[in-house]
Amino acid sequence: MRSSLFRQIVKDYKLSAKLSPVFSLSPDLDDICTRVVDYIGVNFRVREEPLVKEMLADGIAAWRAARKQGDPNVAFMKGLFSRAHELYGKRYAAFKGEKYNVWYPFHESIPAFELRQPEGYVCRVVDEPAPGAITQRCAAFQLAARVLTGYTFTRYFENYDVAGNFAQ
Repeated sequence: MRSSLFRQIVKDYKLSAKLSPVFSLSPDLDDICTRVVDYIGVNFRVREEPLVKEMLADGIAAWRAARKQGDPNVAFMKGLFSRAHELYGKRYAAFKGEKYNVWYPFHESIPAFELRQPEGYVCRVVDEPAPGAITQRCAAFQLAARVLTGYTFTRYFENYDVAGNFAQ
């Protein structure tokens, strides 16, 4: 069952026609996309559009490129998780005047962070990197560990090695 956040992204950015063939051939990707959107939310933006929209677009592009050559579902997953490291590129925080609360990457979902903020706090992305260095591969594994079920994590990240070609 799709979440309201996933439906919102699909509707706002007209992704339904692009995702339908993907989900027809690989129905498990529907649940995976829903979980990723539920974890990141619609407000985290590195550029103009929400990060999850960019991640879905990357997944669709990779799926289209690979659908005649082998495993399009694996290519979709590679595209989907290729931008996970951007969650560390900038900080997400809730502000109210001089006071602020910072979202710590991968400790809780961004929508959960937004919901627990007191009245009057405004959440936004701050142009400051999260502390510590993180690789593209590590970030993909971190995000996958939080959003995928045990079966899908094993299938895509261990058996298919989705993050194998990501920068270390």
